[in-house]
Amino acid sequence: MTDSQQRHPRLAVLASPGTATATAVADKLRSGGWAVKTIGQDPDPGEINALLEGQEAIDALIYEPGLLDASDGINAGGVVGSLLKVVEQLRPHFRARGDGGARIVAISSRDGLGWPDRPHIAAAAGALTAVCRSLALQLGQDGATVNVVAALPPHGSILRDAGRPAGTHLREPEPLTPTPVTAEDIASTSEFFLDARSGYITGQVLYCCGGASLLSSLSV
Repeated sequence: MTDSQQRHPRLAVLASPGTATATAVADKLRSGGWAVKTIGQDPDPGEINALLEGQEAIDALIYEPGLLDASDGINAGGVVGSLLKVVEQLRPHFRARGDGGARIVAISSRDGLGWPDRPHIAAAAGALTAVCRSLALQLGQDGATVNVVAALPPHGSILRDAGRPAGTHLREPEPLTPTPVTAEDIASTSEFFLDARSGYITGQVLYCCGGASLLSSLSV
């Protein structure tokens, strides 16, 4: 860690429409000493300029487009387009490679493996993974890492109570673990990618789903 990083709290920018998962991420990071500033998924230049007040650089971007908390208004083009726009706007302000680089984490859904009554979310999740892998290749020389946390809808999400998809024998994926996945679990998994010890992990998808992704090949 450089002297400049010691003088200023690390800055994490949270881009989200405002969900329970985003709130858990912000709370988790603040409890760990991060300065957290939030922006919408289509920020204007004024929002971007305000992020750096009192800060030297952006250390992390957490992109949480709401795939785990909403069933309407999600489309792959919008989700991917918003991430690319935010990255383009923030890239000049990311922490330099020589100072440790920046971390980008996108919070996605296990639905990217396929789910019958949420094809729009599945498509967005798949596209988000593809874009993040490409960004990892694009930004690697800048010292930035880009990773994805793919989760089940957390306890309390309206998607958890959707019931069996119409016309199928399938049920909502359930964790193998004794308790449901929570927004706090997703926040902790996201924090893992921001740790300095994760600096050589990039372009990866980490499932925070209690093992439910293991059942995807058996679900039919």
